[in-house]
Amino acid sequence: MHRCCFLLLLSLTAHPVFADSSPKQAQKAYQDGLRYEQTNQWKEAERAFTQAIEYDPRIGQYYFHRARVEYTVTDYSHALEDADAAVHLEPNRAESLQLRGDAYLKTKDPRKALADYDRAIMLGLDNAALYNSRAGIHASLGENEQALADYTHGIKLRLDDAEPIKARGNVYAALGRFSEALDDYDQCINLKPDYLDAYLDRGFARGQTGDFRRAIDDFNHVLGARPRDAKAYTLRGAAYLKLDEDDKAIADFSEAIKITPRDSYLYLARAVALVKQGRDKDALEDREQAVRLSPKTAEAYLARGGSYHQLGMHDKGLADRTKAIELDPNLPEAWFARGSAYFLLGDFAKARDDLAQAVQLRPDYAEAKDVLQRAEAKLSPPAPEPAAPPPAEAVQARTLPPEPVNPPAAQPEPAPPAAAPAPITPIATAPAKPVPAPKAAAAPRPADIPKPAAAPAASQPAISAAEHDRRGRALTDTGKYQEAVAELDEAVRLEPGLARAFNARGYAYLRMRNYERALADFNEAIRLMPNYPNAYRNRAATRRAMGDAAGAAADQAKAQ
Repeated sequence: MHRCCFLLLLSLTAHPVFADSSPKQAQKAYQDGLRYEQTNQWKEAERAFTQAIEYDPRIGQYYFHRARVEYTVTDYSHALEDADAAVHLEPNRAESLQLRGDAYLKTKDPRKALADYDRAIMLGLDNAALYNSRAGIHASLGENEQALADYTHGIKLRLDDAEPIKARGNVYAALGRFSEALDDYDQCINLKPDYLDAYLDRGFARGQTGDFRRAIDDFNHVLGARPRDAKAYTLRGAAYLKLDEDDKAIADFSEAIKITPRDSYLYLARAVALVKQGRDKDALEDREQAVRLSPKTAEAYLARGGSYHQLGMHDKGLADRTKAIELDPNLPEAWFARGSAYFLLGDFAKARDDLAQAVQLRPDYAEAKDVLQRAEAKLSPPAPEPAAPPPAEAVQARTLPPEPVNPPAAQPEPAPPAAAPAPITPIATAPAKPVPAPKAAAAPRPADIPKPAAAPAASQPAISAAEHDRRGRALTDTGKYQEAVAELDEAVRLEPGLARAFNARGYAYLRMRNYERALADFNEAIRLMPNYPNAYRNRAATRRAMGDAAGAAADQAKAQ
């Protein structure tokens, strides 16, 4: 049988039945298989190699060639079985190790693939595909320096292949080395002028350096050849939003919605531009659609509540803020938004209670403290002087981060950023790993977060970084964010390359509304593991909360 157990075959090789096997017939079938393979007659080749194995199952070469045919026709599971048989029969044959590594990679086992590539290189195999494949694994694991070394060697072995040059550019971008990334993208496009993904990657890198106009040129090129590319529309729309060209941003978000109409984030992104133009009714329609698409997302209700208040429908606005609190009672922005609404409506007692809850959840919440003081002044007779109400936009929903484990969350109208927003983060579609935002330093451990008392070192066994990471995540799940940060501090101290721990600590900071530290941790997680979708979603949420709608759009597109 074709798919019999390999170990059974090995045990049968000593059985007398193989005393009468025919090596000559096996060789003849094998040669037939080679001829078929060379002429791309895959079914015939597979049959011939199978016949050779049936005549003599002790020859690793027969399994190797059948595995190669199976790999070519994307039958990866059977290719892995045969490549494994070839390696067992000829453990020092580097080509079989490379092929098995390729099959492991296709069957989602990169660690085993990496081990096979390492062995093949140790045995002296030296070809561009081998080094480029190993580089891709290093990059996916956040081992960027190793990835750069392997890509550079692979590129030297084959100078005319645009793909690894673009991939190396992605690694440079992951490290924040955008000048080198742009050089690679330029070289890639020179080799392959129709390589649209390279234009997207280059547009991303240009956006990271603030070169929005040239980034838009690259997105224009992509859309000229691929007019239904939702990411290109989203990223170009984000670039236009950065340039305050709101009509163009709205047009691009609208095109993206036509292509992916169930992406609630796109409606909220468009609503931001509509609000900037004073088109409050249109913004409300988009936010209502976002609620319909994401009915369990607090941020969508906050955004819609802001539109209701803007249009004078205060009962509905309060209902939406209340719903947001029900969905996420640990969200200080939800309490602040409802408290601000109560303040503007003159219900200072309820405003005081809500705003006090917001400050309790986030002690450094300056806006909430300010309005809380005004509410208390209104309730303290005699009032020292009439307190000016907070700005009208205070009643608008503050941009809030979505839960990172859920699909992309809706984006309410952002609060004005305290500083100039970061450049747009255009995202390119990359085969091995997408391009992340520029590197930022890892978030420092906050001085105001106490750590649990340390147990005596002599009486407790050492705790691994993975265990601290697990404990931190469990604490986050129960809402104990300060304790979670303390555990995750230990995780990153013990293992500075543990991307999961940086992402988890960033999420804890995010829930505490410590956005600067959250952003730094997500940047570090992405630097360590450039194809980390959850980290991109979390960073998108953080950027929305900081008022960087364009950067959030770019990260959200990258996470998809």
